[in-house]
Order: sequence, then structure tokens, then C-alpha cells
Amino acid sequence: MSKGVEIFYKGQKVFLNIFSLWSQNEPCWRIIHQVNYVHVIVFWVLLFDLLLVLHVVANLSYMSEVVKAIFILATSAGHTTKLLSIKANNVQMEELFKTLDDEEFRPRGAKEESIFASACEKSRKLRNFYGTLSLAALGMILIPQFAVDWSHLPLKTYNPLGENPGSPAFWLLYCYQCLALSASCITNICFDSLCSSLFIFIKCQLDILALRLDKIGRPSSSGGTVEQKLKENIRYHMAIVQLTRTVERLLCMPISVQIFCSVLVLTANFYAIAVLSEERLELFKYMTYQTCMLIQIFILCYYAGEVTQGSLDLPHELYKTSWVDWDYRSRRIALLFMQRLHSTLRIRTINPSLGFDLMLFSSIVNCSYSYFALLKRVNS
Repeated sequence: MSKGVEIFYKGQKVFLNIFSLWSQNEPCWRIIHQVNYVHVIVFWVLLFDLLLVLHVVANLSYMSEVVKAIFILATSAGHTTKLLSIKANNVQMEELFKTLDDEEFRPRGAKEESIFASACEKSRKLRNFYGTLSLAALGMILIPQFAVDWSHLPLKTYNPLGENPGSPAFWLLYCYQCLALSASCITNICFDSLCSSLFIFIKCQLDILALRLDKIGRPSSSGGTVEQKLKENIRYHMAIVQLTRTVERLLCMPISVQIFCSVLVLTANFYAIAVLSEERLELFKYMTYQTCMLIQIFILCYYAGEVTQGSLDLPHELYKTSWVDWDYRSRRIALLFMQRLHSTLRIRTINPSLGFDLMLFSSIVNCSYSYFALLKRVNS
């Protein structure tokens, strides 16, 4: 496995394996990982979701309490979906990672290696930036509560152990909330950066294909006739299309659920920021979390949109070649290839008519603010 390719997924894969999501070959390790996975899902994920749901149901008449719980509940629901989705498709995900290192996806020549290296660096910086921002948001939720007033739990959840600050039961629930929320944060960092890295990889392959199309028929081009070059690039494009379809099939559901949950989180945070405008610590906490949530949606929509844009540029790159000087057979192949290139690649949601792009991002933000305005009007 190429070390350059591993940067797109290796770090995320290692951290996700804390939850025993990947398949194991040895029977002994398989049993251990299965037990650990059930323990994580039941105790740290589903139980945490249940406590949040019970708190929301018990406080439906108190909007401020609902808002303080719903933004964590929506995030946790997205986290749950991601873990279940990866576990259900772990074998296909492993095969996808191996596909990234196929011979047809490896760069050839200095220019292609430069494009590939730039994509690797972009993936690394994105992962580190998003991870830092997410951990900062997590710290703003957990640390100030402990430093300023440790007599209250950091999160608004159902408390079956009683409200006695300083008791062993209180500290047990306090630690449980911190660890459960930290697990959710780690999952979001790994999964979201993994999705964006895969989109960056596909965009990188489209840029390499555009470079190869630009070289067809040029005197400086080495090896093979125009017809052979066209067929080679057609096969390469087919491989990219298949890779994109595989990524879409594996990631479509969890990302779509994440987008839906994000609308709830943004709406709740808009309301909280408006209501808690006089409480500076709470306001700063919600603003940090809101920024993290906006970045989370933005990177998924932006880099998926980059794939669409890279696909839209391919017909123009083919048209720029000296196709008018080619023989009849080559021109005919080029025409068929041009028609195929007009079928734009898009990473679609569970609704096939919608794709992940910046238009969807703006719609999410506008929709969330509209819901917030309606909610504020109803409660005023």
C-alpha cells in the first residue's frame, strides 16, 4: 500500500478502530472486537441517546431546556448513524481503501505527482484543522462547566441518579457524559474528515485526467497513437466513475442523516444564542459549537461540490485538444467520449435529485435560520 494514498484514510481508520468497527481475520480478535463494539454501541452510544431523549420528553414545556439538550441529541444521532453505517459496510470500506492504491489511480510523471502531492497535503491540513476546531468546541462544552460551576452536569440529560453534587453517583454521571460526548466528537472528526478526504482524492483523479486529456495529440506526448490514448483515458474515466459511485453508495446515508441533524443543531443553536445573549460564557460555548457545525457541513458540501466542478471541466479539456487534425476513427471515439463526459459526476443525497454542493450548504443555513425565526415568533 502506497504511503501517499494512506494519508487519505489511515489516521481516521486507526481512531475509528477504538470502537472496533473494522473486520478482523483472527477468530480470537474477532470475538474481542465484537464484544467491544456491542459495549460501545449499547453503553456509550444508545444509552447516551436515550438519556437525552428522556430529558427532552420530560421538559417539552420548557423550551430553554429542550434547546440545551436538542443540539447534543441531534449530534449524537448523527454519531450513532455513522458508527452503525461503518460497521455494516466495513468490508466494502476496506475494499474501497485498497482500490485507492490501484495502478490506474497512481500518478505518472512530475506534473501528476505534483497534483497528487497537493491533494495529500490538502487532506492532511483539512483533517488537522477540523480536528482542532472540533476538540476546541468539545473543550468549551466540558471545561468551563467544571472550572466555573462543577455542581451542575456539563450536559442536560435525564439524571436517574439524583441531583446531589459531590456524591459518587453525581461524579459517575459527570464522567459518563464527558466520555460519551468525547466519543461522539472523535467519531465526527474521523468520519467527516474521511469523507472529505475521499472527495479530495476523486477530485485529484479528475485533475490528473484533465491533464492527460490536454496532452492527447501533442507532439511532446510520448507513446501510443491518438486512438490508444483516447481509449486509455476512457478506461481511466470509467474507473473514476466507478470509484465515485462506490463512495456515494457507502457514504450517502450517514452524510444525509448528518445533514438532517445539522438543521436541528443549527436551529437550536440560533435560538440559544438569541435567548442566552446576556450569559457570556453560555453564549461563547454555543457560538463555538455553531462555528464547528457550520464548518462540518461546509467541508462535506464543498469538497463534494469540487468533484462535480472537476467533472464539468472535463468536456472543455477534451475540446481544447487538436481533435480537428485527427483521423475519422479517433474523432468518432472523441465524440462518444465527449457525450459520456456530459454526464456530470455528483455525490448525491438519499434524495437523488439533490447533490452535496455549496447550494445545498446555503439551503441548510437558510432553512435553519427560517426555522429559528418561526420558533422564536411562536414562543414570543
